[in-house]
Amino acid sequence: MWFRNDLRIADNPALVAACESGPVVACFVVSSAQWRDHAVGERRLAFLGRSLNAVAVALAKLGIPLKLIEAPHFDDVPGALLALAEQTGVRQLMFNAEYPGNEQKRDDAVVTVMQANGIAVMRTHGGVSMPPGTIMTQKDTPFSVYTPFKRRWLERLQPDQFRPVAAPSPQGEKVPAMHLDSLAGVPLALGSESWPAGEQVAQNHLKEFLNKHVVQYESQRNFPGLHGTSNISAYLSVGSLSSNQCLYAASEMNRGRLRGPATDSWVDQIIWRDFYRHVIALFPHVSKGFAFKRSYDSIPWRDAPQELAAWQQGVTGYPLVDAGMRQLLNTGWMHNRLRMVTAMFLTKHLLIDWRHGERHFMQQLVDGDFAANNGGWQWSASTGTDATPYFRIFNPTTQGRRFDPLGRFTREMLPELADLSDRHLFEPRKAGIGLDYPEPIVEHKFARQRAIEVFRSQLSSHPTD
Repeated sequence: MWFRNDLRIADNPALVAACESGPVVACFVVSSAQWRDHAVGERRLAFLGRSLNAVAVALAKLGIPLKLIEAPHFDDVPGALLALAEQTGVRQLMFNAEYPGNEQKRDDAVVTVMQANGIAVMRTHGGVSMPPGTIMTQKDTPFSVYTPFKRRWLERLQPDQFRPVAAPSPQGEKVPAMHLDSLAGVPLALGSESWPAGEQVAQNHLKEFLNKHVVQYESQRNFPGLHGTSNISAYLSVGSLSSNQCLYAASEMNRGRLRGPATDSWVDQIIWRDFYRHVIALFPHVSKGFAFKRSYDSIPWRDAPQELAAWQQGVTGYPLVDAGMRQLLNTGWMHNRLRMVTAMFLTKHLLIDWRHGERHFMQQLVDGDFAANNGGWQWSASTGTDATPYFRIFNPTTQGRRFDPLGRFTREMLPELADLSDRHLFEPRKAGIGLDYPEPIVEHKFARQRAIEVFRSQLSSHPTD
Protein backbone atom coordinates (compact mmCIF):
# COMPACT_ATOMS: atom_id res chain seq x y z
CA MET A 1 0.00 0.00 0.00
CA TRP A 2 1.57 3.24 -1.21
CA PHE A 3 0.37 6.13 0.95
CA ARG A 4 0.44 9.68 -0.35
CA ASN A 5 -2.03 12.44 0.56
CA ASP A 6 -4.42 9.84 2.01
CA LEU A 7 -3.02 9.42 5.51
CA ARG A 8 -5.96 7.67 7.13
CA ILE A 9 -7.16 4.16 7.91
CA ALA A 10 -10.91 4.65 7.51
CA ASP A 11 -12.44 5.34 4.09
CA ASN A 12 -9.24 4.40 2.31
CA PRO A 13 -10.25 2.18 -0.64
CA ALA A 14 -6.69 1.37 -1.65
CA LEU A 15 -5.80 0.22 1.86
CA VAL A 16 -8.96 -1.87 2.11
CA ALA A 17 -8.21 -3.52 -1.25
CA ALA A 18 -4.66 -4.24 -0.12
CA CYS A 19 -5.83 -5.83 3.14
CA GLU A 20 -8.34 -7.99 1.29
CA SER A 21 -5.55 -9.29 -0.96
CA GLY A 22 -3.20 -10.61 1.70
CA PRO A 23 -0.47 -9.49 4.13
CA VAL A 24 0.31 -5.79 3.65
CA VAL A 25 3.43 -3.67 3.70
CA ALA A 26 2.73 0.08 3.71
CA CYS A 27 5.14 2.67 2.39
CA PHE A 28 5.50 6.42 1.94
CA VAL A 29 7.92 8.02 -0.52
CA VAL A 30 9.95 11.04 0.61
CA SER A 31 10.62 13.21 -2.46
CA SER A 32 12.44 16.14 -0.88
CA ALA A 33 13.83 17.70 -4.06
CA GLN A 34 10.49 17.44 -5.86
CA TRP A 35 8.70 19.00 -2.90
CA ARG A 36 11.09 21.95 -3.04
CA ASP A 37 10.43 22.33 -6.76
CA HIS A 38 6.70 22.35 -6.00
CA ALA A 39 7.13 25.02 -3.29
CA VAL A 40 5.90 22.76 -0.49
CA GLY A 41 6.50 24.83 2.63
CA GLU A 42 8.00 23.91 5.99
CA ARG A 43 4.73 24.18 7.89
CA ARG A 44 3.07 21.73 5.55
CA LEU A 45 6.05 19.36 5.68
CA ALA A 46 6.00 19.39 9.48
CA PHE A 47 2.25 18.73 9.50
CA LEU A 48 2.70 16.00 6.90
CA GLY A 49 5.36 14.37 9.09
CA ARG A 50 3.13 14.47 12.17
CA SER A 51 0.32 12.98 10.11
CA LEU A 52 2.68 10.19 9.01
CA ASN A 53 3.50 9.43 12.63
CA ALA A 54 -0.20 9.24 13.45
CA VAL A 55 -1.03 6.88 10.58
CA ALA A 56 2.03 4.77 11.42
CA VAL A 57 0.63 4.18 14.91
CA ALA A 58 -2.79 3.25 13.50
CA LEU A 59 -1.23 0.88 10.97
CA ALA A 60 0.95 -0.73 13.63
CA LYS A 61 -2.17 -1.64 15.59
CA LEU A 62 -3.40 -3.46 12.48
CA GLY A 63 -0.14 -5.37 12.22
CA ILE A 64 1.00 -3.34 9.18
CA PRO A 65 4.49 -1.80 9.14
CA LEU A 66 4.97 1.59 7.47
CA LYS A 67 8.26 2.02 5.66
CA LEU A 68 9.73 5.31 4.41
CA ILE A 69 11.73 5.21 1.21
CA GLU A 70 13.76 8.01 -0.35
CA ALA A 71 13.23 9.11 -3.95
CA PRO A 72 14.39 12.75 -4.26
CA HIS A 73 12.59 13.39 -7.56
CA PHE A 74 9.46 11.82 -8.98
CA ASP A 75 11.58 10.21 -11.69
CA ASP A 76 13.26 8.21 -8.91
CA VAL A 77 10.01 6.81 -7.53
CA PRO A 78 9.44 3.81 -9.87
CA GLY A 79 12.88 2.38 -9.14
CA ALA A 80 12.54 2.97 -5.39
CA LEU A 81 9.15 1.24 -5.22
CA LEU A 82 10.37 -1.67 -7.33
CA ALA A 83 13.36 -2.12 -5.00
CA LEU A 84 11.02 -2.22 -1.99
CA ALA A 85 8.76 -4.71 -3.75
CA GLU A 86 11.69 -6.99 -4.53
CA GLN A 87 13.03 -6.66 -0.98
CA THR A 88 9.70 -7.53 0.64
CA GLY A 89 8.45 -9.99 -1.96
CA VAL A 90 5.14 -8.24 -2.61
CA ARG A 91 3.29 -9.09 -5.81
CA GLN A 92 0.76 -6.26 -5.97
CA LEU A 93 0.82 -2.47 -5.47
CA MET A 94 -2.23 -0.44 -4.35
CA PHE A 95 -2.59 3.34 -4.28
CA ASN A 96 -5.16 6.11 -4.51
CA ALA A 97 -4.94 8.35 -7.57
CA GLU A 98 -3.52 11.88 -7.54
CA TYR A 99 -4.43 14.30 -10.30
CA PRO A 100 -1.83 17.04 -10.95
CA GLY A 101 0.24 16.47 -14.09
CA ASN A 102 3.57 15.57 -12.49
CA GLU A 103 1.88 13.18 -10.10
CA GLN A 104 -0.02 11.46 -12.90
CA LYS A 105 3.18 11.13 -14.94
CA ARG A 106 4.95 9.63 -11.91
CA ASP A 107 2.13 7.19 -11.25
CA ASP A 108 1.94 6.09 -14.88
CA ALA A 109 5.69 5.41 -14.82
CA VAL A 110 5.28 3.37 -11.63
CA VAL A 111 2.53 1.28 -13.24
CA THR A 112 4.70 0.60 -16.29
CA VAL A 113 7.73 -0.47 -14.25
CA MET A 114 5.76 -2.62 -11.85
CA GLN A 115 3.81 -4.44 -14.52
CA ALA A 116 6.98 -5.02 -16.53
CA ASN A 117 8.35 -6.83 -13.49
CA GLY A 118 5.29 -9.01 -12.90
CA ILE A 119 3.77 -6.88 -10.14
CA ALA A 120 0.07 -6.12 -10.47
CA VAL A 121 -1.15 -2.57 -9.80
CA MET A 122 -4.52 -1.26 -8.62
CA ARG A 123 -5.24 2.48 -8.70
CA THR A 124 -8.39 3.61 -6.84
CA HIS A 125 -10.03 7.01 -6.33
CA GLY A 126 -9.90 7.81 -2.64
CA GLY A 127 -9.42 11.56 -2.95
CA VAL A 128 -12.68 12.56 -4.66
CA SER A 129 -16.32 11.58 -4.45
CA MET A 130 -16.73 11.39 -8.23
CA PRO A 131 -13.55 10.59 -10.22
CA PRO A 132 -12.44 12.92 -13.04
CA GLY A 133 -14.12 11.96 -16.30
CA THR A 134 -17.38 10.86 -14.67
CA ILE A 135 -18.97 14.33 -14.61
CA MET A 136 -19.14 15.60 -18.18
CA THR A 137 -21.28 17.94 -20.27
CA GLN A 138 -23.90 16.67 -22.71
CA LYS A 139 -21.22 16.99 -25.39
CA ASP A 140 -18.98 14.70 -23.31
CA THR A 141 -16.51 17.46 -22.54
CA PRO A 142 -15.26 18.54 -19.10
CA PHE A 143 -17.07 21.32 -17.29
CA SER A 144 -15.27 24.63 -16.99
CA VAL A 145 -17.95 26.39 -14.93
CA TYR A 146 -18.76 25.35 -11.38
CA THR A 147 -22.55 25.74 -11.19
CA PRO A 148 -23.47 23.33 -14.03
CA PHE A 149 -20.76 20.98 -12.77
CA LYS A 150 -22.40 21.03 -9.34
CA ARG A 151 -25.83 20.31 -10.81
CA ARG A 152 -24.53 17.33 -12.77
CA TRP A 153 -22.47 16.15 -9.77
CA LEU A 154 -25.56 16.20 -7.56
CA GLU A 155 -27.62 14.41 -10.22
CA ARG A 156 -25.05 11.65 -10.63
CA LEU A 157 -23.95 11.12 -7.04
CA GLN A 158 -25.59 8.17 -5.35
CA PRO A 159 -25.51 7.47 -1.59
CA ASP A 160 -23.28 4.43 -2.11
CA GLN A 161 -20.67 6.63 -3.77
CA PHE A 162 -20.03 8.79 -0.71
CA ARG A 163 -20.60 6.20 2.00
CA PRO A 164 -17.16 5.77 3.63
CA VAL A 165 -15.64 2.31 3.54
CA ALA A 166 -14.87 0.82 6.93
CA ALA A 167 -11.36 0.58 8.27
CA PRO A 168 -9.75 -2.81 7.62
CA SER A 169 -9.49 -5.47 10.31
CA PRO A 170 -6.13 -6.23 11.94
CA GLN A 171 -3.81 -8.25 9.73
CA GLY A 172 -1.94 -9.80 12.60
CA GLU A 173 -0.21 -8.97 15.87
CA LYS A 174 0.63 -5.35 16.61
CA VAL A 175 4.02 -4.29 15.21
CA PRO A 176 6.37 -1.46 16.26
CA ALA A 177 5.33 1.92 14.84
CA MET A 178 7.69 4.05 12.82
CA HIS A 179 8.33 7.49 14.36
CA LEU A 180 9.81 10.60 12.77
CA ASP A 181 11.27 13.69 14.41
CA SER A 182 11.76 15.51 11.12
CA LEU A 183 10.77 15.23 7.47
CA ALA A 184 12.90 16.53 4.59
CA GLY A 185 15.01 18.35 7.17
CA VAL A 186 12.05 20.10 8.82
CA PRO A 187 11.49 19.49 12.57
CA LEU A 188 8.02 18.09 13.16
CA ALA A 189 7.59 20.30 16.23
CA LEU A 190 7.07 23.28 13.90
CA GLY A 191 3.44 24.37 14.33
CA SER A 192 2.51 21.36 16.42
CA GLU A 193 0.58 23.36 19.03
CA SER A 194 -1.63 25.02 16.42
CA TRP A 195 -1.93 22.03 14.12
CA PRO A 196 -2.09 18.69 15.95
CA ALA A 197 -2.22 15.86 13.44
CA GLY A 198 -3.98 12.59 12.87
CA GLU A 199 -7.22 10.96 11.86
CA GLN A 200 -8.85 11.24 15.28
CA VAL A 201 -8.02 14.94 15.56
CA ALA A 202 -9.55 15.49 12.14
CA GLN A 203 -12.73 13.65 13.13
CA ASN A 204 -12.95 15.71 16.31
CA HIS A 205 -12.73 18.96 14.31
CA LEU A 206 -15.42 17.72 11.93
CA LYS A 207 -17.77 16.70 14.74
CA GLU A 208 -17.29 19.98 16.60
CA PHE A 209 -18.02 21.98 13.47
CA LEU A 210 -21.16 20.03 12.60
CA ASN A 211 -22.44 20.03 16.18
CA LYS A 212 -21.76 23.68 16.99
CA HIS A 213 -21.09 25.83 13.95
CA VAL A 214 -22.48 24.49 10.68
CA VAL A 215 -25.90 26.09 11.21
CA GLN A 216 -24.21 29.51 11.20
CA TYR A 217 -21.79 28.64 8.39
CA GLU A 218 -23.65 30.44 5.61
CA SER A 219 -24.07 33.63 7.66
CA GLN A 220 -20.62 33.65 9.31
CA ARG A 221 -18.18 32.02 6.90
CA ASN A 222 -17.05 35.32 5.34
CA PHE A 223 -16.15 37.01 8.63
CA PRO A 224 -12.57 36.28 9.75
CA GLY A 225 -13.25 37.64 13.23
CA LEU A 226 -15.78 34.88 13.90
CA HIS A 227 -15.35 31.14 14.36
CA GLY A 228 -17.34 30.53 11.23
CA THR A 229 -15.39 27.94 9.20
CA SER A 230 -14.84 24.22 9.61
CA ASN A 231 -11.08 24.28 10.34
CA ILE A 232 -10.57 20.98 8.50
CA SER A 233 -8.72 22.11 5.36
CA ALA A 234 -5.32 20.96 6.63
CA TYR A 235 -6.69 17.49 7.37
CA LEU A 236 -8.30 17.22 3.94
CA SER A 237 -5.02 18.31 2.34
CA VAL A 238 -3.03 15.37 3.75
CA GLY A 239 -5.96 12.98 3.63
CA SER A 240 -6.42 12.45 7.37
CA LEU A 241 -10.03 13.21 6.49
CA SER A 242 -11.80 12.43 3.21
CA SER A 243 -14.41 14.38 1.30
CA ASN A 244 -16.70 11.34 1.52
CA GLN A 245 -16.48 11.37 5.30
CA CYS A 246 -17.54 15.02 5.23
CA LEU A 247 -20.44 14.37 2.87
CA TYR A 248 -21.62 11.36 4.84
CA ALA A 249 -21.53 13.31 8.11
CA ALA A 250 -23.63 16.03 6.46
CA SER A 251 -26.12 13.44 5.20
CA GLU A 252 -26.47 12.02 8.71
CA MET A 253 -27.45 15.49 9.91
CA ASN A 254 -30.05 15.60 7.14
CA ARG A 255 -31.52 12.17 7.93
CA GLY A 256 -29.93 10.42 5.00
CA ARG A 257 -30.14 13.22 2.44
CA LEU A 258 -27.03 15.03 1.28
CA ARG A 259 -28.78 18.37 0.90
CA GLY A 260 -30.23 20.31 3.80
CA PRO A 261 -30.60 23.99 4.74
CA ALA A 262 -28.00 23.84 7.51
CA THR A 263 -25.34 22.08 5.46
CA ASP A 264 -25.87 23.13 1.81
CA SER A 265 -23.41 26.01 1.78
CA TRP A 266 -20.70 23.90 3.38
CA VAL A 267 -21.33 20.91 1.11
CA ASP A 268 -20.90 23.29 -1.83
CA GLN A 269 -17.32 23.83 -0.69
CA ILE A 270 -16.67 20.08 -0.78
CA ILE A 271 -18.04 20.02 -4.33
CA TRP A 272 -15.71 22.91 -5.25
CA ARG A 273 -12.87 20.72 -4.00
CA ASP A 274 -13.91 17.93 -6.39
CA PHE A 275 -14.36 20.45 -9.21
CA TYR A 276 -10.79 21.74 -9.00
CA ARG A 277 -9.48 18.18 -9.01
CA HIS A 278 -11.43 17.46 -12.16
CA VAL A 279 -9.99 20.62 -13.72
CA ILE A 280 -6.35 19.73 -13.10
CA ALA A 281 -6.91 16.15 -14.26
CA LEU A 282 -8.79 17.00 -17.46
CA PHE A 283 -7.03 20.22 -18.48
CA PRO A 284 -3.35 19.19 -18.17
CA HIS A 285 -1.94 22.61 -19.12
CA VAL A 286 -3.16 23.99 -15.78
CA SER A 287 -0.60 21.79 -14.00
CA LYS A 288 2.21 23.22 -16.14
CA GLY A 289 2.03 26.81 -14.93
CA PHE A 290 -0.34 28.02 -17.64
CA ALA A 291 -3.53 29.99 -17.19
CA PHE A 292 -6.69 28.01 -17.79
CA LYS A 293 -7.60 30.69 -20.34
CA ARG A 294 -4.43 30.34 -22.37
CA SER A 295 -4.72 33.75 -24.03
CA TYR A 296 -4.33 35.32 -20.58
CA ASP A 297 -0.79 33.99 -20.41
CA SER A 298 0.21 37.04 -22.44
CA ILE A 299 -1.15 39.59 -19.96
CA PRO A 300 1.64 42.16 -19.40
CA TRP A 301 2.06 41.59 -15.68
CA ARG A 302 4.23 44.12 -13.86
CA ASP A 303 7.70 43.23 -12.60
CA ALA A 304 7.60 44.93 -9.19
CA PRO A 305 9.69 42.97 -6.67
CA GLN A 306 9.46 45.60 -3.93
CA GLU A 307 5.67 45.68 -4.16
CA LEU A 308 5.55 41.89 -4.19
CA ALA A 309 7.68 41.85 -1.02
CA ALA A 310 5.43 44.43 0.65
CA TRP A 311 2.41 42.26 -0.13
CA GLN A 312 4.16 39.13 1.18
CA GLN A 313 5.11 40.88 4.43
CA GLY A 314 1.72 42.50 4.98
CA VAL A 315 2.80 46.14 4.66
CA THR A 316 0.73 47.38 1.70
CA GLY A 317 -1.07 50.12 3.67
CA TYR A 318 -4.42 48.41 3.24
CA PRO A 319 -5.34 47.00 6.68
CA LEU A 320 -7.50 44.03 5.65
CA VAL A 321 -4.95 42.91 3.05
CA ASP A 322 -2.12 43.24 5.55
CA ALA A 323 -4.08 41.49 8.29
CA GLY A 324 -4.65 38.51 6.00
CA MET A 325 -1.03 38.32 4.91
CA ARG A 326 0.21 38.50 8.50
CA GLN A 327 -2.21 35.78 9.52
CA LEU A 328 -0.61 33.65 6.82
CA LEU A 329 2.93 34.47 7.97
CA ASN A 330 2.15 33.95 11.65
CA THR A 331 -0.06 30.86 11.51
CA GLY A 332 0.36 29.13 8.14
CA TRP A 333 -3.33 29.54 7.43
CA MET A 334 -5.60 32.24 6.02
CA HIS A 335 -9.33 32.71 6.12
CA ASN A 336 -10.91 31.98 2.72
CA ARG A 337 -12.45 35.45 2.30
CA LEU A 338 -9.00 36.91 2.86
CA ARG A 339 -7.42 34.51 0.37
CA MET A 340 -9.68 36.09 -2.25
CA VAL A 341 -9.07 39.66 -1.05
CA THR A 342 -5.28 39.32 -0.90
CA ALA A 343 -5.06 37.42 -4.19
CA MET A 344 -7.16 39.96 -6.02
CA PHE A 345 -5.10 42.78 -4.54
CA LEU A 346 -1.87 41.29 -5.87
CA THR A 347 -3.24 40.55 -9.32
CA LYS A 348 -5.51 43.56 -9.85
CA HIS A 349 -4.21 46.40 -7.67
CA LEU A 350 -0.54 45.60 -8.22
CA LEU A 351 -0.91 43.77 -11.57
CA ILE A 352 1.63 41.17 -10.42
CA ASP A 353 1.50 37.70 -11.97
CA TRP A 354 -0.76 35.34 -10.04
CA ARG A 355 1.92 32.64 -10.19
CA HIS A 356 4.05 34.59 -7.68
CA GLY A 357 1.14 34.60 -5.26
CA GLU A 358 0.29 30.97 -5.90
CA ARG A 359 3.86 29.94 -5.05
CA HIS A 360 4.01 32.13 -1.94
CA PHE A 361 0.80 30.64 -0.61
CA MET A 362 2.10 27.11 -1.17
CA GLN A 363 5.29 27.99 0.69
CA GLN A 364 3.33 29.25 3.70
CA LEU A 365 0.08 27.28 3.95
CA VAL A 366 -0.18 24.31 6.24
CA ASP A 367 -3.15 23.24 4.10
CA GLY A 368 -1.31 23.82 0.81
CA ASP A 369 -3.17 21.89 -1.88
CA PHE A 370 -2.21 22.37 -5.51
CA ALA A 371 -5.67 22.00 -7.04
CA ALA A 372 -7.49 24.28 -4.60
CA ASN A 373 -4.67 26.83 -4.46
CA ASN A 374 -4.29 27.04 -8.24
CA GLY A 375 -8.05 27.20 -8.71
CA GLY A 376 -8.44 29.96 -6.16
CA TRP A 377 -5.62 32.05 -7.57
CA GLN A 378 -6.83 31.77 -11.13
CA TRP A 379 -10.37 32.63 -10.00
CA SER A 380 -9.12 35.80 -8.33
CA ALA A 381 -6.90 36.71 -11.29
CA SER A 382 -9.78 36.16 -13.77
CA THR A 383 -7.63 33.71 -15.74
CA GLY A 384 -9.23 30.46 -14.62
CA THR A 385 -12.37 28.36 -14.71
CA ASP A 386 -15.57 30.14 -13.71
CA ALA A 387 -13.35 33.09 -12.81
CA THR A 388 -14.57 36.39 -11.43
CA PRO A 389 -15.01 38.91 -14.28
CA TYR A 390 -11.90 41.01 -14.82
CA PHE A 391 -13.82 44.20 -13.96
CA ARG A 392 -14.89 42.85 -10.58
CA ILE A 393 -12.17 44.20 -8.33
CA PHE A 394 -12.58 44.15 -4.57
CA ASN A 395 -12.13 47.46 -2.78
CA PRO A 396 -10.00 46.41 0.21
CA THR A 397 -11.33 49.26 2.34
CA THR A 398 -14.94 48.34 1.66
CA GLN A 399 -14.16 44.65 2.18
CA GLY A 400 -12.71 45.45 5.60
CA ARG A 401 -15.73 47.41 6.73
CA ARG A 402 -18.10 44.77 5.42
CA PHE A 403 -16.43 41.60 6.65
CA ASP A 404 -14.64 42.82 9.79
CA PRO A 405 -17.11 45.49 10.89
CA LEU A 406 -15.96 45.53 14.52
CA GLY A 407 -12.30 45.36 13.49
CA ARG A 408 -11.74 42.40 15.80
CA PHE A 409 -9.60 40.42 13.38
CA THR A 410 -7.74 43.38 11.87
CA ARG A 411 -6.74 44.78 15.26
CA GLU A 412 -5.52 41.35 16.37
CA MET A 413 -3.28 40.99 13.32
CA LEU A 414 -2.20 44.65 13.17
CA PRO A 415 -1.59 45.73 16.78
CA GLU A 416 -0.16 49.06 15.56
CA LEU A 417 -3.74 49.99 14.57
CA ALA A 418 -5.41 48.60 17.67
CA ASP A 419 -6.29 52.01 19.13
CA LEU A 420 -7.91 53.42 16.01
CA SER A 421 -11.66 53.94 15.96
CA ASP A 422 -13.87 51.76 13.78
CA ARG A 423 -14.34 54.81 11.55
CA HIS A 424 -10.65 55.12 10.76
CA LEU A 425 -9.45 51.51 11.07
CA PHE A 426 -9.55 50.75 7.35
CA GLU A 427 -8.38 54.23 6.31
CA PRO A 428 -5.84 54.90 9.05
CA ARG A 429 -4.32 58.00 7.43
CA LYS A 430 -7.61 59.82 7.88
CA ALA A 431 -7.19 59.56 11.65
CA GLY A 432 -4.76 62.48 11.48
CA ILE A 433 -2.29 61.01 13.94
CA GLY A 434 1.19 59.57 13.58
CA LEU A 435 1.19 55.84 12.99
CA ASP A 436 3.84 53.19 12.55
CA TYR A 437 1.98 51.94 9.49
CA PRO A 438 2.73 52.50 5.79
CA GLU A 439 0.89 54.69 3.32
CA PRO A 440 -1.21 52.74 0.79
CA ILE A 441 1.12 51.21 -1.79
CA VAL A 442 -1.22 52.23 -4.62
CA GLU A 443 -4.40 54.28 -4.85
CA HIS A 444 -7.47 52.11 -5.28
CA LYS A 445 -9.26 54.08 -7.99
CA PHE A 446 -6.09 54.34 -10.10
CA ALA A 447 -5.24 50.65 -9.65
CA ARG A 448 -8.75 49.54 -10.52
CA GLN A 449 -8.81 51.54 -13.75
CA ARG A 450 -5.34 50.35 -14.72
CA ALA A 451 -6.31 46.69 -14.26
CA ILE A 452 -9.54 47.10 -16.22
CA GLU A 453 -7.70 48.71 -19.12
CA VAL A 454 -5.08 45.94 -19.22
CA PHE A 455 -7.65 43.14 -19.10
CA ARG A 456 -9.99 44.89 -21.53
CA SER A 457 -7.13 45.26 -23.99
CA GLN A 458 -6.33 41.56 -23.62
CA LEU A 459 -9.97 40.60 -24.13
CA SER A 460 -10.28 42.75 -27.26
CA SER A 461 -7.23 40.96 -28.70
CA HIS A 462 -8.81 37.56 -27.96
CA PRO A 463 -12.58 38.07 -28.26
CA THR A 464 -13.38 34.34 -28.00
CA ASP A 465 -12.31 34.38 -24.35
